[in-house]
Amino acid sequence: MRVPGWLARLRPDSAPAEMSFLDHLEELRGVILSCLWVLMLLLVGGWMVSGRLLDLLVRHTVGTAIFIRPLEGFSCRIKISLLVAFLAGLPYFALRLWGFVVPGLLKHERRLVWPLVVWSTLLFLLGVGFATLALTPTMLRVLMSFQTEVIHANLAVGYLLDFFVKMAFACGLLFQLPLVIAALSYAGLVTPAFLKSKWRHAIVIILIVAAVVTPGDGPSQLVLAAPVIVLYFVSIAVSAAIHRKRGRAREVSA
Repeated sequence: MRVPGWLARLRPDSAPAEMSFLDHLEELRGVILSCLWVLMLLLVGGWMVSGRLLDLLVRHTVGTAIFIRPLEGFSCRIKISLLVAFLAGLPYFALRLWGFVVPGLLKHERRLVWPLVVWSTLLFLLGVGFATLALTPTMLRVLMSFQTEVIHANLAVGYLLDFFVKMAFACGLLFQLPLVIAALSYAGLVTPAFLKSKWRHAIVIILIVAAVVTPGDGPSQLVLAAPVIVLYFVSIAVSAAIHRKRGRAREVSA
């Protein structure tokens, strides 16, 4: 089976090809068009399951919801379809993007492409899953507890979905922390000793960020902060592994 050119360029031993500026523009156009085609195909599949997924989301968070505008139910299903298409196509989109960037990288830098794509995608999906299963339901339970005898919540599904999407993407980005620390460690900008010495400051910063992302109530803040703190200590171990590997590489070269 013939391997596509963009996929072959992801190999660490692939030779970078000389390309003009117009060739780069044409390559970028091909990347964008292929990603759009894949997104459209996945969008069709996402639409087919969007109703069930929207029902699951509502049941898992608040139990029931309404829509108050004529097009609100339709627009929510479109949003769910787009979210499903984006998450399902994320590995392909990341690979195509890196396939475009790789020719400008050195050989040792191209070795990082596959681990970077895989771990970035997994961490993002892990963050989205955490927001879906733990953070968003906890936050909504806390917020819904402010009902009184005469004030009752009857959430519109559009607002509920927007709230969920914001939390999902916020968690997806926050869960990239080990990858960011790994990149800074590889560049020599941070060391394991520095990360260990600043762990108290890091916890305070994480708690502040969690308070900003969430409504600021105790339970929601702790639910978000706890896994990010764990990821920070995982990042220290990752930084230490990179530091040891760079040290052995320097010894060999010496």
